[in-house]
Amino acid sequence: MTERNYWQRMRRKQMSRRALLRASGRAGVGAAGLALVGCGDDDDDGQQSAAQAAGQQQQQGQAMQQQGQQGQQQQAMQQQGQQGQQEAAADSQADQADQQEQSADDAQEQQQAAVTDIVRGGHLTFSTPAATHDYFDPGRGVFGPTQFWMGFYMNYLIRYRNKEQDIAEPDIASLPEIPDDETYIFRLDQGARFWDQYPTEGGRLVTAEDVRVNYQRQIDAVDATGADDGTFLSAGSYRRTSAMEVPDEFTWVAKTDGPDATWMGVPLRPFSWITSPEAISEFGDRWRDEAGNLDLSSGTGMFIPHSYDPDIGISMSRNPNYWKMGVDGQPLPYYDEVTLANMEDATTVDAAYRGREILNGRFPLTTLQADGIAEDFPDHNYGQIAFGFTIITLVNYNPDWPGEDGLGNPWVDRRFAKALGMAVDPYLMIDTVYLGSGKPTGLHDTPWYSSYWALPEEELLQTPGFRPDRDVDIAEARALLEASGYDKSRGLRMIAPDLWESSYPGVLETEIGMYKNALDLDVEFDVQPYTVILQRFVDGTYPGSGPQWGNPPAELDPTAPYNDFFTPEGSVNTLSYDYPPMAEIAYKMRVTLDREERWEMAQDAQRLLLGTHPDHGLDGITTIPGVMNGISPVIWWPFVHHSEDTLQFAHASHRYDETWIDVNHPDYPA
Repeated sequence: MTERNYWQRMRRKQMSRRALLRASGRAGVGAAGLALVGCGDDDDDGQQSAAQAAGQQQQQGQAMQQQGQQGQQQQAMQQQGQQGQQEAAADSQADQADQQEQSADDAQEQQQAAVTDIVRGGHLTFSTPAATHDYFDPGRGVFGPTQFWMGFYMNYLIRYRNKEQDIAEPDIASLPEIPDDETYIFRLDQGARFWDQYPTEGGRLVTAEDVRVNYQRQIDAVDATGADDGTFLSAGSYRRTSAMEVPDEFTWVAKTDGPDATWMGVPLRPFSWITSPEAISEFGDRWRDEAGNLDLSSGTGMFIPHSYDPDIGISMSRNPNYWKMGVDGQPLPYYDEVTLANMEDATTVDAAYRGREILNGRFPLTTLQADGIAEDFPDHNYGQIAFGFTIITLVNYNPDWPGEDGLGNPWVDRRFAKALGMAVDPYLMIDTVYLGSGKPTGLHDTPWYSSYWALPEEELLQTPGFRPDRDVDIAEARALLEASGYDKSRGLRMIAPDLWESSYPGVLETEIGMYKNALDLDVEFDVQPYTVILQRFVDGTYPGSGPQWGNPPAELDPTAPYNDFFTPEGSVNTLSYDYPPMAEIAYKMRVTLDREERWEMAQDAQRLLLGTHPDHGLDGITTIPGVMNGISPVIWWPFVHHSEDTLQFAHASHRYDETWIDVNHPDYPA
């Protein structure tokens, strides 16, 4: 049995949100469920719901799921008209037949896989920029590397099996029942347990009250004294939950205040981990104030972290009491240890991979280096993923901030902001950082990895700031800067991450030259660690930046990010964006359950934010005016067996739960 066939079979154990909510619609959910499908092509509509876990737990979960579907179908037939009854009955019978047949096939195939393929043991190793870290707090963190690490040792309520394809699956809870447009019912029936260590000695079961406490913490967004705490950057997303109920120990119910097209993105978003209330009580603000203290961890995941040093990396060991089962009937994971070693230099990563110090080669490995490795080791596995970071620029529209020189905030004049945005050469940055393996992608808050939501590429390439003809962009940028009346003798002082320069030595000089050549403007950078930069976001004094790293979009549907970034009360509107027509679009998208209608509004929103909408001019341009994403190589040794679902743009480290290592392979480092 080949590895390819094994993973193809494993990918059948999944359910797209589209299929989930289509089934819910048959059971009486109606338009609200259908509106929560998200993005992606329709080719996942045929995905079938299957077992929720492996082994005996998988079979029991399947039986419960089928019984629940039968009850939902009976209710639907009472609520819907005769035509709807016939369609629901026909569809559900077909689904159940497919599920039963698939269940039998999967059980046999997985048993064979366990006997013939899977080997236990081993040490999985990666490179990582270990200093690029904000918080180990499950509720405060936002940084991509931290999210990747925590995916190995934390769990979601439900999770993406494949985010790019919009396929969700159970994690701590089963996929939700959605009886009406405003109610989501989660059953904590997966057997999830906290670690058997302080502050949850004994490893107790996760309860519905635990989930409620986690959500309430995000909704409140206050520190231990009860004061508002701006480091809870996801608060706006969680506040889409208007009420919560705990009808029994293992049932949690979330309600919205009216139909909300964005709510299903909340439990699926990055850093929606479930931690213990004991940890929330015990650790509190220490999570914020001791950002690098890994001992302040309490989770449910397959690994338990035990050491972190920004100069060394992060290490974790297998959770011996993990509650998810492998296809061999034993608890996951199959391997024993994970180490993510601090490596910020591509040459170091290349040498470490060749020497088997790391078994997975990725960031900051360049495409040229990966190609060289593949040529020297043709049997190694080689793939590409969208880069885990985008390149973005940011500006601050806060009218009360006096600017770095005390002469006033220059960004409040949108002509100045647009001129600086157009001075950025996206193609030069792609060549400098990604060695040509990338593309301009428009807007940070619109999922560029989805061709459905993003503006067509041909339109983007005609947009000022993205046109391949740099002379045209530069001429327009100079005219805008002159029209703004900005005194160029002031120069401009912006901020930059220290890791940005250390990862790409000389990149800030490239940016300084870029602004000088385009606008004859002298720019200097205040180089700071990310913790300082994040605080300046929070306190409203962010001075603007040239190109630097940013996180990829957290959600597939831009409706939620538009509400978070571009409404006055948005939880991540820390750059003081305030344009009522854009807020009106965001509000309307949130209550519009028809995806095609939201798509039309999103197209208008993108043109407004880019300054090309004929009705708005530059009045509503974004605070994040230039975005590029790269293509990152991924290469790994042939004795490491990954699911295809690990090769995603980001937010996929939890999918290493099915990875296994052939420790008997002659090349495996003993």
